[in-house]
Parts: sequence; C-alpha cells; structure tokens
Amino acid sequence: MRRKHLGPWGCAIVAALSVALTAGVAAAQPAPAAPAAPAAPAAPADKPLAESLTGMARAEHGAGAALFDDGDYAGALARFERAYELSRDHRLLWKVALCQKNLRRYAKMLATLRRMEAEAGAALSARDKKDIADLIQAAGAFVSRLEIAASEPGATVFVDDEPVGTTPLTAPVPIDIGERRIRVSKPGFVDFVRREKVVGGGSIALVARLERAVHRGRLAIAAGQDDLIAIDGKVVGKGRWEGSVQSGTHALRVTAPGMTPHEAQILVRDDERRRIDVSLERAPGPGGASKWLWIGGGAAIFAGAFVAGALLFEPGTPAEQGSLGTVPLGFGGRR
Repeated sequence: MRRKHLGPWGCAIVAALSVALTAGVAAAQPAPAAPAAPAAPAAPADKPLAESLTGMARAEHGAGAALFDDGDYAGALARFERAYELSRDHRLLWKVALCQKNLRRYAKMLATLRRMEAEAGAALSARDKKDIADLIQAAGAFVSRLEIAASEPGATVFVDDEPVGTTPLTAPVPIDIGERRIRVSKPGFVDFVRREKVVGGGSIALVARLERAVHRGRLAIAAGQDDLIAIDGKVVGKGRWEGSVQSGTHALRVTAPGMTPHEAQILVRDDERRRIDVSLERAPGPGGASKWLWIGGGAAIFAGAFVAGALLFEPGTPAEQGSLGTVPLGFGGRR
C-alpha cells in the first residue's frame, strides 16, 4: 500500500495539539510537559488531502474546513468524520483529532489516535507513529481511567449521559478531567449514579450495586366500623386499612350485612398515597319498597313509624325540608 505522510500541514496539526495540550496541563494542574512535536520533514510527492479526495468525501472535507476556520469545531468534526467514512484516508483522522482537542474531548481524541494506529496500519510512517505516541502521552494528563465493578451484567455505563460501555467492562474507560456524572443503568433496576471530580492522569474505581426497581404506592381505605375491605379479591381488613401495593390498578370491594357492596377500580401510581373513603348504602329489601309505606296523596313515611298527630296540622302549614325532599304533612286534615 502506498504510504501517505502527513506533510507540512499535518505536522502543524501535531504541533498545535502538543502545544495546546502542554499549555492546558500547566494551567489545570502540575504535570510533565508534553514532548515537542518533531520538525516537519520534507513533504513527499503525495497530493494534498483536499486534492486527493473525490466526490462527496471532497465536498464534506471542504465543508469541514470552512466550519473549522469559522470556529464551529463541532460542525467541522461531523464533516471530517463523514469524509473519513467515505474515503478511509487516515489523514482525515488528524483533523478529527484536532477538532476533538479544540472541543476539550480528550478521551475521544485518544480513541481517534488509537483508531488511526489500528486502521491506517502500514500507511503510517515511522514519524507518524512517533507523533501519535507523543500525543497519546501528552493527552494522558487530561484523562483518567474509569473502572466499574457492577453487580449486574448487561448494564450500560454512561458518562455525562453518553454510553461508554456495557458491564462487565473489558477495559478501563478513559474519561475527561472535570466533574463527571457517571451512571450505570439496566431495565428493571434502579440507576446507580455518582458525580466524580476527575483529575488527569489518575484512575477511578467504582462498585455499582444495582437494586431491583420496586414500583409501589400506598392505598388507604376508610369505611364503616364493621365493613369488610377486600383488595384484588382478598380480605385485608375491617373498617379501616392501609398498606403498600404494587403500582397499577387494583380492585376494591367493601361489604357489610344488609348493605349494598361498594366496588371500584383504584389506580395507584409510583410512590403515591391514595386514600379512598367508602360509605355503604343500605340494601333495598325484597321488591325494593318494603321500607316504605305509601299513602294516598303522594305522602310517604318510613314503614313501622308511629303516625300520630297528623290531623293536628292546620291547612296551610309550611312543609318541612329533609333529605327525602319536600313532604307535605297536612294530609287528611280539616278542609
């Protein structure tokens, strides 16, 4: 395979990366200075990158270069990555790494450099390999290694909500300096979440014990003193009952002798306390009217009640108001 050297512009990228990383380390924390980039060798006869690319790869590279010059490093990064997917020209990965450096995504930059080592293979010159090794060493001051021992396999590890691996991790995960939110998540379990202040060049070891997620709420029922309370077909109490139930819909039934049963579907949400008050109504007797004595003229009184003094009311006596509605009391009196 024909070797492609970085050329003067590529070495300038290496120098920029090294200088920026070294300056950043000095400002952030004490650390050894990164090795200076080697002097640029004479450019070989290969065409410049902008000329050797064709089609959409060339267009994406041009757009990325324009965005980079405008300071839009995130936009340029996306364009350069797309150009590399289309062309597989490893020189584009230098530009990807430079964008990641400018965005302070040093862990990503390390991954790009290692990807270049793996994918470019024989296309890298000895000088290229030396440059990559120097940059990896310099970037190490901005990155720490995260090791997680999780109680559950198959959980996803997130750093700042970006997935970085699945448990068990096969190797430590590089993470950038600064405050980082580390989350381990698996369906059916409560997320393990930690915030860690990451310093460069170190390591962080966490033990993530995932607890099974229990979706429950509380249900409180208040009924009559002798009323039986049943939840989902099981009698749980008499008069009053409160307890923990799984989230979801539950069948409530409250019964008592001589009373009409109360039945309802009750929805209980996660961590909710739901209170239900039940007041049973007396069940109607046979025929539905045995509790009433109907008297001509539309008047009604309870069966078995003693009727007396009805004739004492003079015509025009005001009607009394009650829960049964208006009941005229002047029935059968003098006219």
